[in-house]
Amino acid sequence: MQFTSFHRVLGATTAALGMMFFTGCGGGSSSTSSAPETPVAKTAVVIGQVTIPAAMKAAGDPIEVRVVGADPPISTMVSTDGSFTLRGLPEGGFTLAFFQGTTPVGSLTFTQVAANQQITITVRLVENDVVLVDEDRRGIGHAGIELEGLVENVIGLNVGPTSESTFVIAGRTVIARPGVTAIREGITAKTVQDVTVGKQVHVKGTTLEGSTSVLAYEIKLQNPTTGTGTGTPTGETQVTICHIPPGNPSKRNTITVGASAWPAHQAHGDTEGACPP
Repeated sequence: MQFTSFHRVLGATTAALGMMFFTGCGGGSSSTSSAPETPVAKTAVVIGQVTIPAAMKAAGDPIEVRVVGADPPISTMVSTDGSFTLRGLPEGGFTLAFFQGTTPVGSLTFTQVAANQQITITVRLVENDVVLVDEDRRGIGHAGIELEGLVENVIGLNVGPTSESTFVIAGRTVIARPGVTAIREGITAKTVQDVTVGKQVHVKGTTLEGSTSVLAYEIKLQNPTTGTGTGTPTGETQVTICHIPPGNPSKRNTITVGASAWPAHQAHGDTEGACPP
């Protein structure tokens, strides 16, 4: 009996020690702790297509695109087909500087950049300048969406610099956010007050997380008879402008750009119409 009792005690002691060891090594549920999740950074992406003149191609040096002031540095080389992609760009705004070898070519500045926004651009390099030809913005990270139809209801109209406005467009709740949503008719900038019931519009945006509402990046007021702004039914409105290279006004020239690129040109002093002789 004493022998049997000893083994029972020894077995119980061994089991207890084994449980202590297992728990001490993190096997027990009481000691398990999950590290706090690192929030996913909400950053923008630029997808570009560059037209490079023959003289610059002949020079041989590749074209590099850098994000000015980025820490750590963000840059990429333009492929032989003229394409490039930059990721991890900050929301709010940034400047892209273009170089051929060590020689600066020019720069483009983007403002009102939303978190997780994808910006697709077409640019043309000229002597000491970078010309924005087309620009398209839409959300990433959630489903990008486009709507076209009538403004059915104005739920809330707020004209303040930090207040959102809400509409029902083509059966969906659409949010216009200051600093994010561009509203225009053709190349003319408009405001939320112009988005009225019965107006035909085209919306580009993204679905908000955990919601069916659409955050609009662009609300384009349309001509109800053609389905477009002031341009043709088959493509984006083209605008003839007098382009004045920043810091080099003597090199002004007449160019044609997509209406989506016009606000950026207007912001740095370009004017609508051909340059005066």
